Amino acid sequence: MNQTETFRDWLFRYRYVYRSRSTDKSKQRFLKALIADIIPFRKDLQVIEYDHTKKNASRNLYVGDLTKAKRIICTYYDTPPQHFGDYHFFDRQEQGRKTNQFILTASAVMILLGLLGTWLYIHFASGRFPLLSWQTALFASGVGIYFLLLNRVSRGAGFQQNLTRNTSSILALLSLISQNSQTATAFAFLDEGSYGERGLEVLRDSVRPNAKIYYLDSIGADAPIRAIGKQFNEGQLQQLAIEHSSEAIGSINYLFCAEKQQDQTYVLPRKQLKQKELNLRNMQKVLALFG
Repeated sequence: MNQTETFRDWLFRYRYVYRSRSTDKSKQRFLKALIADIIPFRKDLQVIEYDHTKKNASRNLYVGDLTKAKRIICTYYDTPPQHFGDYHFFDRQEQGRKTNQFILTASAVMILLGLLGTWLYIHFASGRFPLLSWQTALFASGVGIYFLLLNRVSRGAGFQQNLTRNTSSILALLSLISQNSQTATAFAFLDEGSYGERGLEVLRDSVRPNAKIYYLDSIGADAPIRAIGKQFNEGQLQQLAIEHSSEAIGSINYLFCAEKQQDQTYVLPRKQLKQKELNLRNMQKVLALFG
């Protein structure tokens, strides 16, 4: 993949400007930007809302006619919550446990810091400053920032790096869309992929029964690229040096970057989750495989 001006623009905006995709408002901002980037290449876009609540809704963005497409290439766009340790593929229970551990630990630390700050204020600052003073304004600002941080931490929405998981897969999908206008191929950007498979379930309900679904995850990581599923072209995978396992995980075909453990599980180490540069070679393989 040549780092064209368009790709560099995508990389900057989705890495920095639209990097946070955890709240309803931030997701809507992201989708508006994404639609604006896709429109020059494809006009057949559709946003599907589901699981409505009083304050928000989940949304999938589809590119192409899912009822006619023979294959759908998709990924999730929501920002994963922070967690301890490595990212475990296909193990929601373990991943959920590490996420809960982080939220509980970080929340406890924040509460202790809040109690310490309150004690220091009561014993050393209370009553020493006039109500209308810059010191009081500074203290009020500090309290506001504290509760803002506490709210983010309690949701697992800290300041995590998400270039690898899963901005890299979003960029791969954008690149594929810019090069593929065939009606036989559709694309989908799924919500709630970090927490479960709800977005994927909604997608599956919308496609034709024999459609092939390919799911991308952490494509830009500095780890071996792997394919799991029965609907890949074996010859292409061998030519591109992509390790393949034909074991079935439902009816979905997965393409992702990960290390394989001795117990045959797949993980993405913490180092790769925090990497600051994309593995363009892996992304080139994705374009060659689906192009």
